[in-house]
Amino acid sequence: MTFIAIGGAEDKQGDMTVLKRVLAESGKDAPRVCVITTATEYPDDARQRYVEAFAKLGIVPDVQYIDSRAMAARADVVQSVAAADVVFFSGGDQSRLTTILAATPVSDVIAARFAAEDLVVAGTSAGAAAASSLMLTGGDPARGMQKGEVLMTAGFGFMPRCIIDTHFSERNRLSRLFNAVISNPAVAGIGIDEDTAIVARADGTLDVVGAGTVTIVNGRNITASNYAAIDKGEEIVVEGVEVTRLAAGQKFSLAQRRII
Repeated sequence: MTFIAIGGAEDKQGDMTVLKRVLAESGKDAPRVCVITTATEYPDDARQRYVEAFAKLGIVPDVQYIDSRAMAARADVVQSVAAADVVFFSGGDQSRLTTILAATPVSDVIAARFAAEDLVVAGTSAGAAAASSLMLTGGDPARGMQKGEVLMTAGFGFMPRCIIDTHFSERNRLSRLFNAVISNPAVAGIGIDEDTAIVARADGTLDVVGAGTVTIVNGRNITASNYAAIDKGEEIVVEGVEVTRLAAGQKFSLAQRRII
């Protein structure tokens, strides 16, 4: 099982390191790529961007704008997904992905093939955020350390026991990832910069690729927290949160919560 979570704004014109890695993970010279643009409200623009980007890499993608649960059950759409070697979720609003696609024939076939290690799944921005078992849906970083100010719900679960935030350094989102982990210490918080990705394996190892950094927030060793005692909107006080910063070429074990 390989999931590639991209922090958004991946290079589509230059070296395209991240997109090249997405294709390489398929193990095929010319993989069949299905780009799902459900998250965006501007599907024509998204189609053009990814058709042009993948064309530079010698690939003609099948772009599917699945905008309803009924469409996610159509036989031709399911077949398009079933025929792919790589499924790529574009950016936009991650809530659109889960509310439109979750528990549909499209998501069922993706999940089954992913579990069988027969499919590479990748997502950028919203497409990455929706991959984790716990999904961030909103929250102003300026109020990120206030109880109840970070919004979360269930994601697709391609990366269990994780929560992913994107555009991470660019939008100063460390505080809201702290909040998510403090309130859910069992999950690993993963913040991914733009034009940067993690390649996540079934054994819980992460490879970092791209131009920026990846931040891991670990709450397993929290020794003190006022979270349970305070009211919504009050400031969180915590001790024992661990932060690891990774650059391209480094590997991290989610199971051991350390660089390997």
